[in-house]
Parts: sequence; structure tokens; C-alpha cells
Amino acid sequence: MPVDYKDLATIYHMDPSTARESNIQKALQERRLSPSSFDLGFSLPTGDLFLAVPRELSMLTQNVLRRERSVSSLMRSLPGIAGSEVLRSLVIDEVVTSNDIENIRSTRTQIDHALRTGNHNSKTHKRFREFARLYLDLSYSTIPRPETPEDIRVIYDQVMSGEELDCPPDGKLFRKNAVFVHDGMREVHRGVAPESAIIDGLQDMLALVNSSEVPELYSALTSHYIFEYIHPFYDGNGRTGRYLLSMFLEAPLSKPTALSLSRVIAENKHLYYQAFQNVQNPLNHGEATFFVITMHELILRAQDELIERLTKNVETFTALSAEANKLAQMGAYSQKEADLLFGLAQQRSFGISPDATLDTLAEYAGIGTQQTRKYLAALEKQGAVVKTRGRNPLLFALTDEFAQKHFPSGAAV
Repeated sequence: MPVDYKDLATIYHMDPSTARESNIQKALQERRLSPSSFDLGFSLPTGDLFLAVPRELSMLTQNVLRRERSVSSLMRSLPGIAGSEVLRSLVIDEVVTSNDIENIRSTRTQIDHALRTGNHNSKTHKRFREFARLYLDLSYSTIPRPETPEDIRVIYDQVMSGEELDCPPDGKLFRKNAVFVHDGMREVHRGVAPESAIIDGLQDMLALVNSSEVPELYSALTSHYIFEYIHPFYDGNGRTGRYLLSMFLEAPLSKPTALSLSRVIAENKHLYYQAFQNVQNPLNHGEATFFVITMHELILRAQDELIERLTKNVETFTALSAEANKLAQMGAYSQKEADLLFGLAQQRSFGISPDATLDTLAEYAGIGTQQTRKYLAALEKQGAVVKTRGRNPLLFALTDEFAQKHFPSGAAV
């Protein structure tokens, strides 16, 4: 980040004069009262939370929005099963990483299997399935934002469904006792208390994120700070907060970007937690600017990784499409059979599992499930397709031999 804009604590320590107290107050007022600053409607012990928008932040925001155009363009180049499976893969990666940050071990295959076998009632399946479904719903539809503290509690219960909580909420909605966060050596944060203050703080957070007076990207990021600062629960604040952040970021950013942040946060925990500490430094008097700058930098890293990933996906899809056209021109398969083969090639290339459900294939081909069964049965007889699961749900995949011969671009994925 450019160093022209310094936090107030740095300015204070750089000032050797006897007037540095008054100088820092003057600098604080200039920032608070600037036409480009935003009062965020939340009070800290060190001052009212506010966001200044210096040139550095404006440039970062521009860079984020430019990359969004690239992300959206690449996603438009991935239609059909390819696009759905790329998005699903991002969801599962986000769930695995969010779990990992909380020291909950899970794999992509476990999450995918838990989602596919929805009737499985093991504790492991349930804890993974419910959390992943929240993110899937977020990725494939528009979920109403929470409007009340009660809505936040409902989301928390969904996020933590299947988890055995050591300390479940013991207040009306949230915790009723104090909570302290330690870094292993010292206390680094003390959550808001009592419960009435938690409720008031969450109402302030919701007013901010739903406000039309603050740009959506800024309100989403600063609301994330407020939620984690309040720390309304004993357990699960991190996972709930990151889920809410993904939800809030869907308005200003694309779904793929909103679903790619946990991994970058996990890779840059020190920067992430340091950004929280910067706001809480008494000498910064409640300025959230450097927190928002850091979050922009993390978003940019996520976007760069995402663009690289999607670019490779588009290259693979283009090659598969060309191979599918060659297959159709051979005349050995009907148009619907060729469509189903191309759909299964996309599943093999972009899905976590190489097999697709009967319903997915029927929707992709634009025909009913009974017709789809008949086409797939014919393809099975020809050695092109194999049924990998016989019920709940029916699953089909390309045979390895067929995929390697006719879809070499995706056969090894």
C-alpha cells in the first residue's frame, strides 16, 4: 500500500513537538469532517467509528471494480454445467477454508459427498451439509439480508447446525456474559457486553449495511468489522461473520469474488487480524480506513487468484467445446446424446466428482428425466457412459476410455 496516507497513531508518534496532542486532534477533525468521509453510526471506546476515503483507497476500489469486470466476463464464458460446477467448486473451497480457520478439518470430497447424499444422517455429514447448503443457496439465489438481531441469531443457528457447542448462547438471543479473545499470550479483544449492548450494536451494524448513504462495498466491509468487534456469541463468531461478509459483498461484487475471500484470509491471517487491531488502537480514534484498505488488498488477491483460475477454466471449456463439435459431426450419436456427452465432459472437467445427477443432465439437455434415462441407457450400451450410483440420486459419468479418447482436454482433470 502507498505510504502517503498514514494512520493517526503513526502521525502522533512522528510528531516530536509539545503540541502533538492538539495536532492529532486537528488531524482527526479534518478527517472526520472531510466531505469524502463517512460516519458509520457505531461507537467504540476510542471514538465514533468513521471511514475516510483518501486517494489510496479510491484507487484500490477502482482496481477491485476493474477486476470484477474480468471475473464477470470469464464467468459468462462458462455456460451450462461448467459454470455451475465452477461456482459449486468455489463454494466448497470456501466452506473447507472457513472450517479450517476454525480448526475444523474437512475436505472438498467430504463436503461434496455430504451435499450429494442429503439423506445421510451421520453427524459428520450433517455438520458439513448444513453449512455448505447455506453457501450454495447464497451462490445460486438472492438470499434476503438480515434486518433484525433475531435474523442474525437465525443465521448463526444455521451456520452452527450440527456442531457440538461448548458454550451455546445463554441469553435471550446472544451471550449474556463477557467474552475475551486471546492470542495465546495476552488479551487482544473483549467482546461487547451485556446482551442489551450486543443487540444495540447489531442494530447499528444492520442499519449501516442496509444504508443508502454509504457505498455498498464500504458498508459491507465495515459491517464485518463491527460484527467481529461485538463478538455476539461464545463460539462461531468467525464462521458466522465470514458468511455474513460473503452475503453483504454480493451486492457490490460478483458471487465468485464474494465466495473466494476465506482462502485469502486464511493465507494472510496476520494482516487480517492486524487490521482489526489498527482500528482498536486508541490513538486512531475509531478510524476504520486502514481496515478497509487491508480488506481491499485481500479482495484484490482473491480476484487475481480467481481470474487465473477462471482463465484456465475457459481455456479448458473452449477445448472441450471443440472436441464436442467433432463428436457431433461424426454422426454416431443423436443431437441429444451428443449434448449429454458434452455435459458429462463438463462435469468431469470442472466438478469435484466426475459424475452428474440425472436431474442435472435432464435440465442441461432440456428434456424430461425419462427421456434422459433412455438416452443414457443407450450411451451405456455403447460404452460411453457408466452409471455410478443407482438411486438417491442416480449418478452418471463418462467412462475413462471414452473420455480419454474423445475429450482429452478434460480427461485428466
